[in-house]
Amino acid sequence: MNLIGLIKSKTREKILRFFFANQEKKYYLRELERILKLSVGNIRRELISLEKLGLFKQEKTGNLVYYYLNKNSPFFGVVENIILKASNKKKQKELEKDIERKKNKNLMIVQKDDLDILFSKIGELENILESLSQKKSEIEDLINLGIVVNGNKEVLLIKRVKREKGKDGSVLTWAFPGGKQRINETRKECVAREVLAETGYKIEPVEEISLRLHPQFSVFIVYHLCRLVLPRLVAKPKEPHEIAEIRWVKPKEIKKLFTTDLDPKVSLELGLSKTNKK
Repeated sequence: MNLIGLIKSKTREKILRFFFANQEKKYYLRELERILKLSVGNIRRELISLEKLGLFKQEKTGNLVYYYLNKNSPFFGVVENIILKASNKKKQKELEKDIERKKNKNLMIVQKDDLDILFSKIGELENILESLSQKKSEIEDLINLGIVVNGNKEVLLIKRVKREKGKDGSVLTWAFPGGKQRINETRKECVAREVLAETGYKIEPVEEISLRLHPQFSVFIVYHLCRLVLPRLVAKPKEPHEIAEIRWVKPKEIKKLFTTDLDPKVSLELGLSKTNKK
């Protein structure tokens, strides 16, 4: 079989392309005329020629002669590749034309790597906008903190990048995770959101341990006893610019890390002295 010049006409190319796209089906001439919008004479001539080459077979049912691909032809796979390559070249040319049309319309065309960078920047912008909207909607002097205890009876703590100074000169470095409450959320929703954002752990507030005006920072603090929903991280912490370290510690280690006043009720809940100063 001579493969060179196999697709020597647009009519033959259209027929081959159609049959290789519908390899399991059989068609009669009038049916192909209607689908391919080619004359019956041209279709019959090409199919007879391709049948002689061994690529097609025919089957008579009643008064109709059906044509179909001969998959047992030793050249079937080779011809299939030729058709696929021809189709891909055509698609490539159509794509190039489409890109050229878009360029002429002054539309931006970008590669995949550029798109990845673009989506990354969009994500960063969304985070910035969300942060800005939060600042406008936060209750500045109401903080919700999570007292999160895991299965090993360890407590979740965070170390802040920027240390805050209290009224008496004390410095806040280590603390329980949490943050400012938004106007449109509950205390529980706030602590769950903040703990997830700061540490990547999903928690569920169980009960409020205490609410007090902090003696060193003049803000209201609500302490929530929380349980871990999952013992592993469920997300990447979103505030690495604020949180230097995340650590699980035994309750007695809190004494060594805290340099600010520990709420008496929290101290009692963790089995520590009621009057600890850390």
